Amino acid sequence: MGFNTALSGIKASADALSVTGDNIANSDTTGFKQSRIEFGDLYNTSVVGAGSNNTIGSGVSVNNIAQAFSAGNIAYTDNNLDLAVDGTGFFVLNLGGTQAYTRAGDFKLDAEGYLVTNDGANVEGYNAVDGIVGGNLENLQVPTDRISPQATANIEIQVNLDSESKDVPPYIEADFDPNDPETYDFTQTQTITDAAGANHIITYYYAKSELPNTYQVHASVDGAATDDTGAAWMVDQYATFNGPEEGKDLNGDGVNEEPFQLLYMGAGQPDTASVTSLAQTPFAITGTLNGVAIADTMLAANVVPPISVAREAFDPSDPTTYTYGNTKTLYDGLGEEHTLGYYFIKQGENNTYEMVVTVDGKTQYEDPVTGEPTSYIPEDVVVTFDTAGNISGVAQGFPPFAVTQPITLEISGFDPTNRSAKIPLDLNGSTQFALNSSDVFVQDGFTAGELQGVSFDEEGYLIATYTNQQTSVLGQIALATFDNTDGLTPSGDTSWVASSDSGQANVGKPNTGTLGSIQGGALEESNVDLTSELVALIEAQRNYQANSKTLETENTVTQTIINLR
Repeated sequence: MGFNTALSGIKASADALSVTGDNIANSDTTGFKQSRIEFGDLYNTSVVGAGSNNTIGSGVSVNNIAQAFSAGNIAYTDNNLDLAVDGTGFFVLNLGGTQAYTRAGDFKLDAEGYLVTNDGANVEGYNAVDGIVGGNLENLQVPTDRISPQATANIEIQVNLDSESKDVPPYIEADFDPNDPETYDFTQTQTITDAAGANHIITYYYAKSELPNTYQVHASVDGAATDDTGAAWMVDQYATFNGPEEGKDLNGDGVNEEPFQLLYMGAGQPDTASVTSLAQTPFAITGTLNGVAIADTMLAANVVPPISVAREAFDPSDPTTYTYGNTKTLYDGLGEEHTLGYYFIKQGENNTYEMVVTVDGKTQYEDPVTGEPTSYIPEDVVVTFDTAGNISGVAQGFPPFAVTQPITLEISGFDPTNRSAKIPLDLNGSTQFALNSSDVFVQDGFTAGELQGVSFDEEGYLIATYTNQQTSVLGQIALATFDNTDGLTPSGDTSWVASSDSGQANVGKPNTGTLGSIQGGALEESNVDLTSELVALIEAQRNYQANSKTLETENTVTQTIINLR
């Protein structure tokens, strides 16, 4: 009858109004997917003997309410735990042991540090141990433990030293005093004989002069810097060193070629005595000691290792004593901060710099075994550059007084918890170009830190940030796709569960396959088109009214039949 047809139309229109109203109500719901009602006509009566073309329909039914899983717009927020999927994947939820799936990424942390939805469902992913992400699907959790300190174990410094900078004069401008090692660089001692046949100890003192490789020579006899008349034993005498002190045979012919010279640099023509290394040459000492004339002696040309060395008066607080310097922070095993200073002192030789290191303003520490003061890096470290301005090596020893030996630069003794630890100091990549001196410093230590915040990157890694500026990977969120997304069954709270129509979830990590990437600090808006829904609402209302009119007309016809007499 027409009543049933009209009633089915009214019911279908009412359902359409409900679906449209639900879409409108959820137009601002994060991750909501628009529903669409699908109708089918009904045929359950026919005229006896009539063909199929004369079949009368008996109304309408709701065949399906489908959801459109097209992506909604991405809206950015200030919450690092707000997530959106740029792709087809769904977030995986644990609803009391049942897996559910959602596109709504408005997550938060519960009291135990688990990542959960607003209704308390756990968000699943892959937790990490010591920064290594595992392979088991678990409830994601943020440990609230503080991060332990890490002692500095590696240091890298890429420095550019301005090639146009002037060298720092290494010579000492001071009056000679044999009792003050600050007035000379090194000494040499030997026995001499006076005119009466008595032995005396003569000590030669070498003080660096302004000329390259040239030293002023002073002398004392039995500790006295002057003779009986108060005159110095040696006046205006200089030594020039042109080769290594041990006098090695350079070309294998058994002859030491490198000469050693003593030059007189006073008024008039200089007197020069040139000898072969390791040979001896007459050297005049004039004057009297206790009324007895001191006789000539022989001076060994080879220079023995210095007995007393007086270095340039380096002062980290005085920029005139070095070419370039900087300070950075290191960390010991307890996380305590220490100030590392590194300074480069341009030498008279081309492309050569002495390097000095300080820790907390000091150049030395007390060796825990010997108790002796020990430099943080070996003494006499020099850094050399080639003619192209690239670093060519790090060595120990200042020619000509010591053999320059290539070394691996290491810092030791700065960590009070482990004085014997040696920390590599890598200068690779350093240059000497005509640019302002500067450096890039990298070290791997840090102090202890408290958890400051968490965030996600585009690959879904859960990253913790600590108060010590360190970061740590805590895990990675999981995503899921389905062979038939339209087959998912809504379960409320903007989530779905798998069904036989959708097939089982294909769970994986972001940025693999079609799962998509993660946008942190963002949410996916509802994909409802409010304008379209308002139009659909008008249509549903019109259909409802029209079906009501059908019912009213059917009622009028029936009343007419009943009233026939």
